[in-house]
Order: sequence, then structure tokens, then C-alpha cells
Amino acid sequence: MSEEEKKRLEQQLWKIANELRGKMDADEFRDYILGFIFYKYLSEKQYLFANRLLETEGIKDYSLLTDEDDVDAIREESLEKLGYFLRPNELFSAVAVRGNADKEGKSNFILEDLAGILNGIEQSTMGTDSEDDFNKLFEDLDLSSTKLGRTVDARNTLIAKVLAHLDQIDFELANGNADVLGDAYEYLISQFASGAGKKAGEFYTPQQVSKILAKIVTLDKKKIKSAYDPACGSGSLLLRIGKETNVGSFYGQELNRTTYNLARMNMILHDVHYSKFDIRQEDTLEEPQHLDDRFEAIVANPPFSAKWRGKDNPLFETDDRFSQYGKLVSKSYADFAFVQHIVHQLSDNGTAAVVLPHGALFRSGAESSVRKYLIDTLNCLDAVIGLPLNLFYGTEIPACILILKKCRPHDSDILFVDARDEYEQFGTKNTLSDAHVEKIVSAYANRKTFEKYSYVAPISEVAENHFNLNIPRYIDKYVDEPAIDLQVVSRDLLDIGSRIDAVDIEIEKSCRELRVPSPTGENIRLLKDFKVGCMQRLFKQSDRFLKVDGSSYPEWKPTTLGAIADRSTEKNSNLSYTRVLTNSAARGVIDQGDYFEKDIANVDNIDGYYVVKLGDFVYNPRISVSAPVGPINRNDLAAGIMSPLYTVFRFKSADTDFYKHYFRSSMWHRYMNRIANFGARHDRMAISIDDFLDMPLPTLDPAEQKDISDFLNLIDQKIELLSGGAWENETEVV
Repeated sequence: MSEEEKKRLEQQLWKIANELRGKMDADEFRDYILGFIFYKYLSEKQYLFANRLLETEGIKDYSLLTDEDDVDAIREESLEKLGYFLRPNELFSAVAVRGNADKEGKSNFILEDLAGILNGIEQSTMGTDSEDDFNKLFEDLDLSSTKLGRTVDARNTLIAKVLAHLDQIDFELANGNADVLGDAYEYLISQFASGAGKKAGEFYTPQQVSKILAKIVTLDKKKIKSAYDPACGSGSLLLRIGKETNVGSFYGQELNRTTYNLARMNMILHDVHYSKFDIRQEDTLEEPQHLDDRFEAIVANPPFSAKWRGKDNPLFETDDRFSQYGKLVSKSYADFAFVQHIVHQLSDNGTAAVVLPHGALFRSGAESSVRKYLIDTLNCLDAVIGLPLNLFYGTEIPACILILKKCRPHDSDILFVDARDEYEQFGTKNTLSDAHVEKIVSAYANRKTFEKYSYVAPISEVAENHFNLNIPRYIDKYVDEPAIDLQVVSRDLLDIGSRIDAVDIEIEKSCRELRVPSPTGENIRLLKDFKVGCMQRLFKQSDRFLKVDGSSYPEWKPTTLGAIADRSTEKNSNLSYTRVLTNSAARGVIDQGDYFEKDIANVDNIDGYYVVKLGDFVYNPRISVSAPVGPINRNDLAAGIMSPLYTVFRFKSADTDFYKHYFRSSMWHRYMNRIANFGARHDRMAISIDDFLDMPLPTLDPAEQKDISDFLNLIDQKIELLSGGAWENETEVV
């Protein structure tokens, strides 16, 4: 199966889940959709296995088999090789067909049959080696739950619909694609995790973090005897190890019953034989299930800062996992209790990688004593890796990875890696790219000091820091301020002063002509007020410039926006433009990346974006405090594209400076307030294109138009010089 086909399978499964879950929470419907996919997988495995046994028989299609002796023979072989058994009429396709039968013909009621079949799968394993792996595996598929429908018929209809949709998908197990289906299953788990909020952290570790842990614990190993996860969730971390190397057996423990079932299903779906995994359900710290075993690879992402009984459980005082450290860690922070458990279970030739909250590196009290014992006495801490914040579901706090080894080749130092600033943003979460993962793993493998990224710290230095493992103590990422050349600063100040003086001379000339006082001084707020006052008088024609010969300009004539400008609906249909622009009330038309610090355009739909050329005007319907009717700004940048939510119009005349200022005045605001419709979105104004193009505008002598725009531009220029070029030209409300 190609990558494209694999992606299509993932999308098909997720689409089914989304279409059918209705109002049910993602984490609730997860158990049903994943359970039914698992049932379909078991059915297809059973069907293919039985057909191989029937190759020499008269009836070669297991779904058509009716002879009970043949069925019993297949049952015995199935329990030995597959670990479970399904009769021909219990196969997924048969049930799906019955559930969607014509109501006027056969009955389509399948709930009771389906519940019996799922229970029968578990019952078929009783007394066999696979019994523990299938025991109560389907207990979370409550077919009588009213969450599936208020009536029995409604529940039956929904379940039948789910089965029918899934029955149309070919898992292609006959082509050896079990691992592809397993990956699709993992994809669904990750998708449900992204929608489950805080609960997601209980069952899923982000894939890229899983890669780091798996690659490190299998470094330079072509085969490992055993892999273990003491807080295994859905089993994704363990299965990730299996992608990096050949694993003899998988072991895990999980407290949550639903997640424990999910982990077992996940193992089987990845074609891990029931005899090759041992997943158990219990509290790892209170009731460890594999205490006498030692494991070559251990990975873990235990719940961050979970509570545990600690000193309230007197048995912990003599427990070999904790007793040698002298102190039990706080009941409020079980992070290092998991680390102690992991060290206890690690084989002498093994490697462990455990995810902890960043605070575990430097918290005081008993945790400090545990860190000291791990380093000073056991000398088993091999590396500390800092991860970015907001990587994990259910929390935004930064995390770290501790790498532990009992027999360390580099036993005189500890490697620190600071990858906290290296990530990509994806939706509301941060994520690591493959390049980020490779950089972290390579830094661990090469074990060298790289400025501002990794540092090989002698244990003596860690001891001097009182075994505080906070990464900034060892990797200094502070960037010194650039040296300031006072000669350059002094020269620039003189230059700005000279330019302001020159602008003041020109402003004073215009003010004399208008018979208004000149705005001397350097107060930016007052200068903005002065500009607003000038706009009020100029646009109402209270004050007017004169012609060069001293005579008056002609009276202004009324027109409309539609008469002097055309609406532009040119689309980016041939994808000629990729530069995405936005229209900000404060900063005008700017690159979207400059405003949001990233492009947020839908890259799959930029062919539907409007082309905005140099000199075009853009209306943004979004209102704000600084733009109470939504801003109209001129594009003074090179051509780009904008969302079709904006209105773009193009003036027929090339000189548009006058209208750039006019659209920032109350003359325009008053009209927009009168015709706008405020809908459900309180921050949007709905204005018809006809009303928009009917907006009244003045036409005036081009020379007077230039006198006004030059004068207002001079005031803007002075404000910009005073603010060091960083003035945000806010919409004036005059």
C-alpha cells in the first residue's frame, strides 16, 4: 500500500468516525469506533486463516461453510494460531449485511447478536494461552448505552450504519498490510486525542516524542529481548520501539481499564501475536505486575505530577524500588517515583527514556535527594533533554526526557540537550518535525558540546549545582545585546532633527495659507489631534487652499465610489501570486506573516483569494476600537492576494492620496454607520456591494486634491520621524 493509499485509509476511517458520532464526545465514541474496527480486523484475520485451511476442501469460502465438523476443526486451529475463534455467521460482513437488510424482508435487528458475538470472542479463549489477552476486551462497547440513541431501534440503526460504512473498506490483510491498518488505528487514536482535551494525556504520547524515546533506547541495537512501559496508555510507545528494531516481547502496565483494553487491541492490530505481549491492568506504583522482570528497553510517559500514596503506604518504606534512596518523594509529585520504579526494572545492558515535567529537574525536598542518589551513587543518569512547551495533550507545560543506564560508557559526565526553542506550530499545539527529532537523537548519539544546544557536563559540575538539573544552568542561550555605536546614533539623531525641521517649514507654509496655527513641538498625541482637526475643517471645506495665483478653487462636486472606482474580483485562479496580505486597522495593508507572525491562509484554497495590486483599496468588514466601521486602506506593497472576505476596489485615477485620507475621516464613517447591517457576529458589518459603491465622495480640482494630501502627508511624516519610523497610522475618527 502506497503512502497515498495509507493516508486515504486514515481519512476514510476518520470521516466515518466524525459523521457517525453525532453529539457524543470524542473520547466516548472513540471506544465504539475503535472497537468495531478491531472486530472487523479479527473477522478478516479469521476469514483469511480459515480459507487457507479450506484450500483442499470442496467449499473454499469460510463464510459459506455449514459443516459443523469442519467448523470445529477450524476452531481448534484458530485458537492455537490466532488465539480466538469466530463462526462463519459471526464474521463482520455477515453481521453488517444483516444490520442493513430490507425491513420488509429479513429482520435487521443485530444488537443482541452483536453483543453475543463480542462476548463469544472472549469466551472462545477461556482455558487457552490467549485468555488473559482477550479477557473483557470488548467491555467498553456498551451497546445498550443511551448515548448511541434514546431507543433500541435508534441504537440499532446507528450501529448498523457504522458497520455498513466500515464493511465498505478493504483492510487488504490478504496483501500483508496488517501494519498499515495498525498505523491507521494509531492515526485514529491520535485524532481522538486531539479532540479529547485533558483526558488525551492519559492514553496517547505525541508521535514525534515517541520517536525520540524509541530511537534512543534502541540506538545501535538490531534486536532487543524485551521492551517495557510502566504507564503504557494505548501502547503507542511500545509499538514505536517495534518500528525501530526487532523486539522479542512487549510488556506494559496501565491503570485505566478502558485504555488498557485499547492497548491490547492496538497490539493485536499491529499483528503482535498474543504470546509476544503481556499488558496488565493495575496501579504500577502500588501493584507492580512485572516486578521480578528486568527489561532491555524501557519507555514511559507517566502522568505529569500525579498524586500517589507515598509515605501513607508503609510498605513503600521497605520496597526495594524506593528504600535505598532514604526518602520517599512528595505525595503530590509521583514523577520520580516512576523513575525509581523504572531504574529498578532496567536490565544491566538496558536503556530507559522517561518523559517528565520540566519542574522535576529542579524541585527541592525529597526529589533533590533522589536526583543526588541517581547521579552520585547509582551513576545511572546518562542525559537530560529539554522539550518545547505545549507538545502534549492536556497540558501546555514544557517537558523533558531523562535517559537512564545502569552501565554507562560515559560514566564521568551527563549530556544536556536544550531543544526547547525548536518546534513548529500546528493548530493550537506545538509539534516536532522529523528534522527536530533527528537533531535530538543525533545530539544524544554524538555526545558533543554544541553552542546553545548541547553540553557534556562533568558530574563534578552537576554536584557543584547541588544536583539541580535545570537545563539553563548548563546551556547558556542568552543572546548579548548588540554593541551600540554612539557615533552612529548621534549622527542619526542629527539627521532626524534636520528632517523634522525641513518638514516643519513646509507644514508652516501650508498652515499660513489655511490661516491655522502651525503645530510646533514634538508631542505625537497632540500632532495626531492636530491632523484630525485639520481633516475635519478641510473635508467640510471650512478651510481651503488657494490656487498658485491666489484665486479660489472651484466648488467640490458630489459623486459616488462606483463612479470613480471599480470593484475588483480578480481571483488567483492560476496561482500566480503566493504572497498573502491582510488589512489591519492600525498598520494598513501588510504581509499576513508580519501581522500574525505566520501565514494563516488556507493554502488549499488560495486559488479563490482576490488579487490585490499596488494602489488597490481594500475594505475590511471587521470593526474594532480603532476602526469602529472597519478600515479601508490602500495597498502600497507589491501585488499579493487576500481572503475573499475583503472587498477590493481599484480607482480609475492614479492619484489616490486624497481618498486615502478621506477614508479615515468621519465623512465616510457617518455613511457606513447609516447603511451597515450588524448581524450575529458583533465584530462584523454587513454592507451590500450596491450600497458600498453608492457611497458619496467629493470630486475636486486635482491641484487642490494634491494640496490637501501633501499637507496631511507632511503631518504623517513628522509623526513617523518622531516615533522612529514605528508609527502605527491608526484610523482617525474625526
